[in-house]
Amino acid sequence: MKKGIMLGERRSSFEIIYNILCESRAGINKTRLVYKTNLNFHVMERYLELLTSRGLLILEPKNRYKTSDSGLKYIMLFEQITRELLKIDDVCTLEL
Repeated sequence: MKKGIMLGERRSSFEIIYNILCESRAGINKTRLVYKTNLNFHVMERYLELLTSRGLLILEPKNRYKTSDSGLKYIMLFEQITRELLKIDDVCTLEL
């Protein structure tokens, strides 16, 4: 099971969205996406609805999901924020 990027064991919804968008960059079907992101179909269905309605994912022909330009921006921003938070965490750990 994938652990969260941050310190906890469970992934946040932001991390789950990041995982879905990363796996969908080249286009992927729902079954493969469920497997790659370690989510169940019910949960995946809710995320796919959310991400397509917000324009972060595009539903292509043959029911393949692909990350949109807005989704790629989300990936980039999420990675920047994560790097900055990890820097802060490293500094806090050193101070203890």
